[in-house]
Amino acid sequence: MVTHKKVELTELFYDLVYVYGFSQTTSLIHHIHHGVVPTLSFVAFAIGMLIMLNSWMVQTVFTNRFG
Repeated sequence: MVTHKKVELTELFYDLVYVYGFSQTTSLIHHIHHGVVPTLSFVAFAIGMLIMLNSWMVQTVFTNRFG
């Protein structure tokens, strides 16, 4: 049987922080030049998203396991 856990306010706060971070990271590829995203902007976006996703996953696992 699966037991359900209540969502804590800290989890919601960290989710909000990460959503804001994701929105700021996507602003890196917002500006296109002649219909193409510049390569440097896309690389910065990809690295930023990898960092944000990885830190979000680590925080979520830590909170679910020990929180």
